[in-house]
Amino acid sequence: MRLAFVSPMPPSPTGVAEYSECIVRELRRFESVDAAESMSESRLEECDARLYQLGNNRLHDGAYDAALRIPGIVELHDATVHHLLLGRLDRAGYVDEFIYNYGEWSRVLAGQMWERRSMAPSEEIYFAHPLLRRVLEKAEKIVVHNPGAAWRAREANADVETVLVPHYVEPAPGFSPEEIAAVRRRFRVPEGGILISSFGYHRPPKRLQSMLRAAEELDTPHRILIVGDFVSPTYEASLEGLMENTETIRLPHVPDEELARLVAATDVCVNLRWPTAGETSGFVMKLMAAGKPVLVTDCEENADLAENSVFKIEPGINEPDMVREALRVLTVRPELRQAMGDLARQHVLREHSLERIIGQYRALWS
Repeated sequence: MRLAFVSPMPPSPTGVAEYSECIVRELRRFESVDAAESMSESRLEECDARLYQLGNNRLHDGAYDAALRIPGIVELHDATVHHLLLGRLDRAGYVDEFIYNYGEWSRVLAGQMWERRSMAPSEEIYFAHPLLRRVLEKAEKIVVHNPGAAWRAREANADVETVLVPHYVEPAPGFSPEEIAAVRRRFRVPEGGILISSFGYHRPPKRLQSMLRAAEELDTPHRILIVGDFVSPTYEASLEGLMENTETIRLPHVPDEELARLVAATDVCVNLRWPTAGETSGFVMKLMAAGKPVLVTDCEENADLAENSVFKIEPGINEPDMVREALRVLTVRPELRQAMGDLARQHVLREHSLERIIGQYRALWS
């Protein structure tokens, strides 16, 4: 059995590359896997099965092109390719793609959205039009990681099987109390105080402003830590005042071992996402595996997370108030943080174990 696995791979700066590297390594215990960011038609045709890892940015151009040329299994890390296509197409091509997905009636809307495309990273209307029809019409099967993505995939192509394979997670590494204490001293977390952190690639949908505004009103001694790069200097500058008011500590992307150490030293994590692209957050999986209470957006993408294993925040007008109340409760109740973290760890290590997921992958082409 020879499998073509087309995906961004390290050092490509995307979580899908990290995910793919792990899946390829495990699959190679059972199959011959030819993995690359792009492949020729002849190379694809030489394989017995093809698995395309598709996300919503230009790093996935190779997988998108291959999936259109030679049918295979399409795995959606984002249940939209709208932003990928915005980067690939000119105005005429974009309008044509919109009409192909939604009909002639959408021509005017497509033109309006093209003119406003600078707002695409944050406006909900771009996420509500995933533009998946063309690539999913070619698919032999569709793989998704959550119920929200499954719904979008079936809406785009109900004639092909959609399979939900959970996003894998590995057990978190352990750190000694001395190592954790050293991290907290480094960030000047007050004795008996709380470290509230947000990790990942920071874009407007991560809703950092809600966390920062809520932190301004906390009575409990605390520190705020934001780890990861910002999508643009403009977005980072837009939060500058809030980050200064909360004395936020900012770190760029850090190596995996250092990241795990920072997670271990954290008391509460915030990982909101709205609008959503149908994605499952790999960072949420890591935080839950580390036994951390996490604030996530209450949406279909998180619908299958076990009850009380995360703190779900409604998107929209109630979001700031709910974040403030969640942080207020979690900062003063260590027993609640512990109970939620324990449930989170148990859930993901049971439902998202790598061994279980590799078996589900292999069943796709068996």
